[in-house]
Amino acid sequence: MSYSEQKPNLHILMFAVLTAVSVGALMIRNAIIGDTKYDFLLWNLFLGFVPLATVWLIVWLGDRLPGWIFWCAAALWLLFYPNAPYMISDFIHVDQGESYVLYDALLIFDLAMLSTFFGLYSLVLIRSEIAQRYSRMLANVIVAGSIVLAAFGVYLGRVLRLNSWDVFTHPIKTFETIFGHLFPIGANPQTWALVLIFSVLQVFLLLLTLNLKEK
Repeated sequence: MSYSEQKPNLHILMFAVLTAVSVGALMIRNAIIGDTKYDFLLWNLFLGFVPLATVWLIVWLGDRLPGWIFWCAAALWLLFYPNAPYMISDFIHVDQGESYVLYDALLIFDLAMLSTFFGLYSLVLIRSEIAQRYSRMLANVIVAGSIVLAAFGVYLGRVLRLNSWDVFTHPIKTFETIFGHLFPIGANPQTWALVLIFSVLQVFLLLLTLNLKEK
């Protein structure tokens, strides 16, 4: 039985428990400190979960999905996938002047890692699905390309403040902004440096996840 054919019930339960604990930690913080300045993390976590939910739907439908619908769903997954590793960049919101800075840092780390693993698990599943339907080589190429695009998506979200849905609401402006920050390469070295760093990080975490899965 392949990885994507396994029932994800245990994984759903695990992620549900971890999410409940993380959200509970945020609620406790809000109650004790008396502010809600980190509630935006809940929205970011939800966006990080969307790609995993999309792949779970793809896995559940399986062979009932025609090829063109499968690729449309995969494109939707790719559009939202950058939101998962994006939460790593939320560390910039930690206020080092606060007496409870360590709690806030741990809280953001917890939510960011949860979102990142939402994304990693979705990568594992989409790779398995493409390999089953087509070939492992195609699956690896698409996953590699998705990782690079996601790294650039993190830059777009954090530095340029673009959202996944801007592709639909402001497509021309969005693509002009994207190409303007990609080319010429020498004009925006920080863009390419960030893309490289986030790409390597995702590849490392994915390989580690796959290695653990195969043991």
